[in-house]
Amino acid sequence: MKRTGLIPYPCFIHGLEVGWDAATWLELVDPSTGESFAQVPEADQVLVDQAVRSAHDALPAWRGLPGSERAAKLHALAANLRSEEEAFAALLMREAGKTWEAALNEVHSAAALLDYFAEEGQRLVGHLPMLGNPRQQVLVVREPVGVVAAITPFNYPLSTLIVKLAPALAVGCTVVAKPDEHTPLSTIKLAQLAVEHGLPPGAFNVVTGSGPVTGSLLVNHPIPRLIAFTGSTAVGKIIQSAAASYVRRTILELGGHCPAIICADADWQTQLPQIVGQIFKHSGQYCYRISRLLVARPLIRDVLKALVKTASQLKVGPAGEAGTTLGPLNHSEILQKVTLQVETAIAQGAQLVLGGSPLTIPGYEGGFYYPATILTDVQADAAIMREEVFGPVVLVQPFEDMDQAIDLANATPYGLAAYLFSGNLGNALEGANRLECGSVWINGIHQAFPEAPFGGMKESG
Repeated sequence: MKRTGLIPYPCFIHGLEVGWDAATWLELVDPSTGESFAQVPEADQVLVDQAVRSAHDALPAWRGLPGSERAAKLHALAANLRSEEEAFAALLMREAGKTWEAALNEVHSAAALLDYFAEEGQRLVGHLPMLGNPRQQVLVVREPVGVVAAITPFNYPLSTLIVKLAPALAVGCTVVAKPDEHTPLSTIKLAQLAVEHGLPPGAFNVVTGSGPVTGSLLVNHPIPRLIAFTGSTAVGKIIQSAAASYVRRTILELGGHCPAIICADADWQTQLPQIVGQIFKHSGQYCYRISRLLVARPLIRDVLKALVKTASQLKVGPAGEAGTTLGPLNHSEILQKVTLQVETAIAQGAQLVLGGSPLTIPGYEGGFYYPATILTDVQADAAIMREEVFGPVVLVQPFEDMDQAIDLANATPYGLAAYLFSGNLGNALEGANRLECGSVWINGIHQAFPEAPFGGMKESG
């Protein structure tokens, strides 16, 4: 039932607000305060089916439009997103716990991606294979796959949506989005904005609810032909299994436990600010972040000392407070998990160098705060070495030579990304080729380029 005093945000299906009479409503909690401020319905079988069939019914007309017309509507959405950037940033700050700067950056990135994929949708080409018989000809064309189910996480609710939504719409697919139950508001607002400015009803629908209920109903619905998911490896495996029952395609961007290797000849003093930023970005709630720092043994003391000094200066505080560099974790379950992971690592022999316990911020006692945390001497068989850590925690390990560094870097089930810092480009390139991951940055930190593919190896999708 709806709770009195909390603003209700219903699902958005076929251009209409739907689900006002839902039996179950989920409360949204402000990570900075721990207080509920809104509520959304837990979409049931009826609502999910309504959304999927709306997308299915809208598909023929949408795919039948010239690519230039679809592109124009996406460009219009990008322009209107920019015009309302502060409203979207305020939502991201409230629901995701992002600082104002981080929230604005995500909105800007989302708008740029809309523009990029709008143009890419007009560049699709077929080809004519050369045949041995001059009286026969084969034409190979690309066609929209159909209805796409887009399931997004809480850490980047807008940008992870756009990288699924924009290319799908650009090539003529229709979409049903299921945002994370903690951060659905920016997705709902984007769908409303899209329809207000020309997207036909049914092309972009939103159902809200938890993964085990609404998400499960969506991935087990027979109509969607592709499931695009960003989230944990455990859930990705469930989705992949469900997709196999319908022989449908999946795009799975899953977990990471990304290493950074600092070689003895690296210009690490210059690169340290970038490294620290990539460790603690969005309070560590970021799959491409550096969670393991592998340092050549001759440098370990100096690097660790500088890392502690820099990390100690990061200000933990509410998302909207000036000067905050480490905002809250998104919800209480994440805070509990990170706390347990660190406590377990210490019990298994790790040394705590910095941080290590949840914080209480005066005036924001209910918020989900955790400080920058550094662990050393983590045992190779410790649980935290095999688990993704979605918080501001980094494990620092020394290595003797490049062979050992590569072995340590590859010693997890994940293979999303890695970073390698070295003064010798040849050695760096050789090391990058041996790293079992989808992306490697040399002497730099993560940048996303829409022109390039991205993904992982092993259990990172």
